[in-house]
Amino acid sequence: MSANKITLAYAEDERWFREPMVEMLVESGFDVIGAFSDGRELLTFSENCSTLPDLFLTDLRMPKLNGLELTKEILKKWPHAKVIVLTSEIENFYIEEAKKAGAVCFLHKIIDYKNIKHALLEVHQTGATTFGKLNL
Repeated sequence: MSANKITLAYAEDERWFREPMVEMLVESGFDVIGAFSDGRELLTFSENCSTLPDLFLTDLRMPKLNGLELTKEILKKWPHAKVIVLTSEIENFYIEEAKKAGAVCFLHKIIDYKNIKHALLEVHQTGATTFGKLNL
């Protein structure tokens, strides 16, 4: 893991979305230490890491362990972790459930890559808890 780059682990079951997202994150200077097709894979990886990523990025709807369950599990094990939900779900119910689970940010997949990068940087640098209130 790079000492200068923000590290993150990413769980997204849709390969068509996951792969370009990882490419964008790497091109934007993030160190993606793992990209996984479900929450269980990300959790298992994190349990075996010597150093946790700076940020966890997760989709909501995934097989085996969904994003809300993953968020709860991460924060149970590592209470100071920063979990960001990135999803196509736009209903307020999901935003509220993500907050209850302990996510620090909720982003819609419909925003462009530049704004996703901005949100990740803001959460990492300021520790901001952001739910649709970013100045994008």
